[in-house]
Amino acid sequence: MIRVNIQQQVLHFIVFLVIQIPFLYKLILFNSAFGFFYIGFILFLPYALNRSLTMVIAFLTGLIIDAFSNTPGIHASACILVAFVKDGWFNLMMGTSDDDVYLDWNELKVWGSIKYLLPLIFIHHIIIFTVENGGFNSFGFLFSKILYSALYSFIIVFGLSFLMAPKARRI
Repeated sequence: MIRVNIQQQVLHFIVFLVIQIPFLYKLILFNSAFGFFYIGFILFLPYALNRSLTMVIAFLTGLIIDAFSNTPGIHASACILVAFVKDGWFNLMMGTSDDDVYLDWNELKVWGSIKYLLPLIFIHHIIIFTVENGGFNSFGFLFSKILYSALYSFIIVFGLSFLMAPKARRI
């Protein structure tokens, strides 16, 4: 069973929110790519952490983002779904069910990050933008907004996961 370093998780939470709230809300690319970086905190929560605890953490994370972005429950609901499926998705993509897996760049590498992170970020963005749009009206614009935002968020999450990985294990 993996041991959870609570101090490290609190530090990660603060880093993800400090980057998300003041900076990334202002960095909008071409009026269609929005960076929702905070989802990385949920995706990198320890593997096999109690699912109920993971979902509570995801709810609180989404609720904080909702409070700062005036979106009543949109981010919280998207975070809860991602937290619910993340361990199962990891098992499906990586073919492992070992409890001693660290979800960081050293474990996932490039291809593993693409297989694990990108689809979950895409699902998160589908929920946020579809609810925000009120359905699938103007589907072309909605799809481009989801696609560009998911790619933008993935690049940011992937980059920070590389920077936060312990350098001794980074190869």
